[in-house]
Amino acid sequence: MTEKAQSSSYVLDQAHPDERSRLEAMAHMWDPGTMRLVAGLGIGPGHRCLEAGAGTGSVARALAGVVGPAGQVLAVDRDTRFLDQLPPQVEVRRMDVMVDDLPRRSFDLVHARLLVAHLHPHPVALRRLAEAVAPGGWLLVEEVDWTCADLLVPAAPVHTAMIRALQKVMGGAAGGEAAGFDATYGRRLLGDVLSLGLTDESAQYQGVQTRGGTDSWLAWRLLVERFQRDIVAAGLLTEGEVDAWWAVSRDESRLVVSVPMFAAWARRPRLDTP
Repeated sequence: MTEKAQSSSYVLDQAHPDERSRLEAMAHMWDPGTMRLVAGLGIGPGHRCLEAGAGTGSVARALAGVVGPAGQVLAVDRDTRFLDQLPPQVEVRRMDVMVDDLPRRSFDLVHARLLVAHLHPHPVALRRLAEAVAPGGWLLVEEVDWTCADLLVPAAPVHTAMIRALQKVMGGAAGGEAAGFDATYGRRLLGDVLSLGLTDESAQYQGVQTRGGTDSWLAWRLLVERFQRDIVAAGLLTEGEVDAWWAVSRDESRLVVSVPMFAAWARRPRLDTP
């Protein structure tokens, strides 16, 4: 049985009417990179995979295609309302990975994306995920880092102010270190993975730059829609500054830099001891 912690509060309300759209926007942006990493780890037909924080099931669905009919995918989330119309080899379970014990040392791949930054303490969350990795299997975790999230060409100071405001309201009272969303966790992810006692550790980060438009701004727009009242109420921005941000988000002439996605992976030795 792995170390437990109290269930972390997820700052993004999963019952929000735009939550599926937000998750789908994230999937559209990041799924191709995730599946390239999965392919590089040698996951294939007949393998067993765990997708933690499965969201809309886009990665679970893609993993099902990789492992084929002989493989299995377990998709877990605290809220499973969007985990529908999945292939038959995908099992869905409602679970909180900080409280509920995952099947121990059972999976060739354990993957989580945009999950651990919401869970505290982060090392405990990683250890609980790692306990589900079978001997010879892989842990693959992906997290963003907002350090470059305000980069636009040409620059827009109001966008920088909005990113800082979002980071504060989403981070909670402790600024993201002990509660809420930790917007700079990506850069520290590898360090926590190195502490797990696994082998073959490696990491990378990637991002995209696009011309301004609906798709490039969608994720930010959905966040601002959700938190702009909190931002104004907290005195972080005025209503006029929020309006100015919306004007910037409609400017198709700007070049938009995405937040970088950090990925770290490591393997449980084949000759593992309980």
